[in-house]
Amino acid sequence: MLRDFEEQAAKAAQLQSAVQDMQGTATSDDRSVTVSVAPSGALLDLQLAPNAMRKQAHELQQQIMDAVRRATESAANQMNEAVAPILGDRMSQFQEAFNAQTAVVKPREEHQSRPPTSSADEDDDFGSGSFLR
Repeated sequence: MLRDFEEQAAKAAQLQSAVQDMQGTATSDDRSVTVSVAPSGALLDLQLAPNAMRKQAHELQQQIMDAVRRATESAANQMNEAVAPILGDRMSQFQEAFNAQTAVVKPREEHQSRPPTSSADEDDDFGSGSFLR
C-alpha cells in the first residue's frame, strides 16, 4: 500500500512538472491578435497590434474569440500528449475529469456577436425633466 502511494506521488510530481509552464498560443491570420491560454482555457495573455484598433468591434471580437479557441485547443493537445505517458491506462479518466472542469468555448453565431442596436422607440427622452419616475 505504501508502494502504491509512493508511485502515485511520483506520478503526480511528474504531471505537475509536465504542465507547470504549459500554454497554448494562437495568432490571427493578419497578426493583429495574439492570445495565450492555460490548458484549462484561462486567458494568460492578450496582445493587440496597432492595426487591431482599426477594426470594427465585432470583427476584433471574432478574431479574439477565434484565437482563444485555437490556443485552447493547442494547450489541450499539449496536455494530452504530456500526461498520456504518465497516466497510462488512466488517461480516459483524466480526460473526463479535465473536460468536466473546463468549459468548451464555442463560436457564437455571427448575428449574436454584433453590437446591440437600439431603436428610437426604446430610448426614453429625459431632456425636459428628471430621469427618476
